[in-house]
Amino acid sequence: MTRDGEISLDGDQEEMWVEVIGRIDEVYSDLLRYETDLEQKNAALEDAYAALDRAHRDLQQAQRTLVEQEKMASIGRLVAGVAHELNNPISFVYGNIHALDRYRRSLEAYLAEVHAGGAPDDLARLRRDLKIDPLLADLGPLIEGTLEGAVRISDIVRNLRRLSFGNPGERRPIDLEAVIRTAAQWAQRAKNSRAALTIDASTRARAKGDEGQIHQVVVNLVDNALDAVAGVSRPAVAVSLTAEGDDVLITVADNGPGIAPAITDKIFEPFFTTKPVGQGTGLGLWISYAIAAEHGGSLAHVARPGGGACLVLRLPADRAAPRATDGA
Repeated sequence: MTRDGEISLDGDQEEMWVEVIGRIDEVYSDLLRYETDLEQKNAALEDAYAALDRAHRDLQQAQRTLVEQEKMASIGRLVAGVAHELNNPISFVYGNIHALDRYRRSLEAYLAEVHAGGAPDDLARLRRDLKIDPLLADLGPLIEGTLEGAVRISDIVRNLRRLSFGNPGERRPIDLEAVIRTAAQWAQRAKNSRAALTIDASTRARAKGDEGQIHQVVVNLVDNALDAVAGVSRPAVAVSLTAEGDDVLITVADNGPGIAPAITDKIFEPFFTTKPVGQGTGLGLWISYAIAAEHGGSLAHVARPGGGACLVLRLPADRAAPRATDGA
């Protein structure tokens, strides 16, 4: 160090410090470059995250749309089944009313002649011509048949009201036997299927839950079973209700080609379907699986001796209901 306080460096020291300062400049430049790169990467990452978030929201919206489409498809199947169910009693009532109207006109004509003081022979002949005696004999059965048709229509409407009204998600005791009979029969009529449908309820056990949702699950299962047996020479679908411990089981089995072991684990995945394009969304079993889980139960495929598919909906039995045993 000099007398003025300056640092005096020899040649080697000066060269060393120049090199150190140069390295520091390089490191600083590298840091600036890394900082710029990091900012660019952070910006790119933020853009990617925003794009991913948008894609996720779009996917959720698409999923909601598809779920709603599947629900609408289920409603469509329900409406088709109800239409077929209502067709017979309405046709019966309609035909009976037309017959009653003809009888009314015949009775009016006969009574008009009676009140006009017609001769006994003329009245007797008119009575035969108008078939008054067979008409009177047929009035009772006609009225009884019309009332029977009206009662049947009322029952169908009551079933619809039971399925359609009430708070979504409300848990109430469910008459499972009534549900499987209504759902299975409506599903078959909606498809106008020729399959032999058997329904066996060997228990009076009930479950607690949303009756409309359980009805939807059974319709989905029977609908799939009917599709599966469409190409079978003697198609058959069996729906059963049994009790097992603290659970109640709804089983839907068919004699179709069955489910290949390779895809057994995939049938409950969303969008998975073996149906031709345009004949299924691949959401029916997924939604049914979710409904089963929401009710504290499960939906599973089990091996069926002799082939065909067999799906079992397992639900906790309603403990508040009277205990029921198989064969009751």
